[in-house]
Amino acid sequence: MRAVIWLPVAAVTLIHLIALVTGADALADWTQVLLMPALAVVLLVLPRSDRGPAWPWALGALAGSWVGDSLPKVMPEDLQFIAMVGGFAVAQALWIAAFTRTPRHRPPLAWVLLLVVVAIALLAVTVPSAGALAPAVVIYGLLLLAVAYLAAGHGLVGGLGGALFVASDGLIALGAFRPELVDWPHRGLVVMATYVAAQALFVAVILRARPSRVAALTT
Repeated sequence: MRAVIWLPVAAVTLIHLIALVTGADALADWTQVLLMPALAVVLLVLPRSDRGPAWPWALGALAGSWVGDSLPKVMPEDLQFIAMVGGFAVAQALWIAAFTRTPRHRPPLAWVLLLVVVAIALLAVTVPSAGALAPAVVIYGLLLLAVAYLAAGHGLVGGLGGALFVASDGLIALGAFRPELVDWPHRGLVVMATYVAAQALFVAVILRARPSRVAALTT
């Protein structure tokens, strides 16, 4: 995997995080919209044979995430959260499809149990405060758990990506429904840093599953 193809997303991410820290809201908004396209470059600049068998699903997942990042910015305030969750739910479903189309192993039982405990805890804390959105929160939580479980079947890279994804989405859910629990400075910085890192690790999983690499590891 050539390191240079990661430079666009690394540069956009760095600018975005600096904008969040310095309070440059306009710059933060624009760079957030560019994050997933910059990550998609990692997939698209490679020859098809180097992208892995699940790259179209991964590209779709990045597109869904881009919708979740971008659509709320042009929606009325009362629809922004729904627009974000809708885009990310599509992304979760597509990551599930991607991870089931690549060779994987069964994740450690202890890790699976930890994921289940964290998911139950997040739902227990957020669902009672979600009101009419409670069913959507439960469905999204189950999708998130499935993504983290399947990602963990791809070793340390996938497991770490799943953990960071749970952390990022968990902070978003707590911020939406139980803000008093995450009322600390630069929470948005942590959300975005873990979010981009998780997506990048997921893309790395897809690239590691390309046929030539899998064949080399199994011979």
